Amino acid sequence: MTRPAPQTGTFALAFALAAAVGCVRPMSHYAIETAMTSAYRPASDAPLLGAADLGVAPDVVLAGDMHCHVSPPDHPLEASRDAAATVALARDEKLDFLVLTPHVPALFFEDATLRETVVAEQQSLRRELAARSDGKTIFVVGMEYTDHAYGHVGVSFADMARVLADLPVEEAHAHPARFFEKVVAHGGVLVINHPLSLPLDSSVSMARADLSFRAFTSPDPVPDEMAAVAHMAQGIEVYNMVVTHLRDRYLLRDTPRTLLATLALTDRQILSQQRRLTPVGGSDSHVAYLRATTFVRARDRSEEAIRDALVSGRTCVRAPEACSFEARVPGDAWQTVGGTLPASKAIDVRAPGGALEVLVNGVSVATAEASEIVQIPVNSRDCNVVRARVGEGYSAPIYVGCSF
Repeated sequence: MTRPAPQTGTFALAFALAAAVGCVRPMSHYAIETAMTSAYRPASDAPLLGAADLGVAPDVVLAGDMHCHVSPPDHPLEASRDAAATVALARDEKLDFLVLTPHVPALFFEDATLRETVVAEQQSLRRELAARSDGKTIFVVGMEYTDHAYGHVGVSFADMARVLADLPVEEAHAHPARFFEKVVAHGGVLVINHPLSLPLDSSVSMARADLSFRAFTSPDPVPDEMAAVAHMAQGIEVYNMVVTHLRDRYLLRDTPRTLLATLALTDRQILSQQRRLTPVGGSDSHVAYLRATTFVRARDRSEEAIRDALVSGRTCVRAPEACSFEARVPGDAWQTVGGTLPASKAIDVRAPGGALEVLVNGVSVATAEASEIVQIPVNSRDCNVVRARVGEGYSAPIYVGCSF
């Protein structure tokens, strides 16, 4: 399949938006930093949740960011922040974990030289972070697979040297989808980034760029490897801070628009594919700002526990209080986000972390005060995707009557 010429990425779009809303020195890193100072900052003291009712050792809610750029490996014109500044920012924002996702070009795995370059850059970045880290933040070196024609994919938690060693260049060229299959086989996590960042009818030229995931937004066919991602990715970036704070807030005057639309997209994909999908968040930072955008209910404070929480769907985005959402079949034990419940005609829900709004298969069905238990009806014959907005945060689903 012929690929169109590359388009500008999210960072260039953010530049244009920052200039469009009156920031000084347009088309500069300083413009972005200025625009993002007012972006939402969640509470930094994520609480322990669920110990008393679950009857197990308490989970810890860890605050992190699943989408962050750094130079090198990113080009200096794309990312102004180096590893040392990244470590300092992560400390200042009290991040428990940070996934670094420097851009890599589409189909890099078909070229032996590009493979070596990507592996070497990742190893170098990992060494520099280890040397500079004070241990307060867990740094995960990944990548953003950047196909300007079809979409962007976050790749993390897999050793890229081992992935590529398991995929000969000839096999990768003949079957590109096997790259993502090997990533998952080696323990990797795939996240579809900013899937609904569609072009706007705007005088700002960069706002007219299509940065969406075309397998979800276009009726046209996509290459095999991107079709595979649509059915293999464990996560969807429902909260991209650049899209929410710059694009939606300033151009659309509707700050939660893409966040809510992407949550609804995730619900639909779960039901249509009949598989678990985890909502995550990312700052998509290329300059001197970071934020906690993804929160995970982890069994302990380790890279392995964070990965397990992501794959298991124990997440919330934008604010940690949504990770307090729980549900149960009346009379049974409470389950937390990512949990499963058997088929039932009704379930109890609550959220100790704050006032909540409950959604079933994308439809708002109830509200409640903090810790108030409310009973909601569900369809006992079908799969129900139940999630909540709690305070300023949005939870991953709890699944009711789902075969998976």
